[in-house]
Amino acid sequence: MSTQQTTLSGIIDALRGSWFLIAFIAGMIYWVARQDSSLNDLERADARITSLENRTTILETGIGQLQLKIDGIKEDVTLIKTAVIK
Repeated sequence: MSTQQTTLSGIIDALRGSWFLIAFIAGMIYWVARQDSSLNDLERADARITSLENRTTILETGIGQLQLKIDGIKEDVTLIKTAVIK
């Protein structure tokens, strides 16, 4: 056997002996990659939530303005009723 074959056999034996470590490192790399893609999902969800919050604020403002107009109409109707009754 040559020295190169002995070295190659030694490397192969070392890899066979450390398969658990290799699998663990591969699992960690996979987990980190999944976490990175999860951050992108979180950023998208945060942008959607912000957009929905802005729309909700606009709707609440519009509803508040409508409520003021309705209150004004109610007051006018009450005044008309009072005038008609008198």
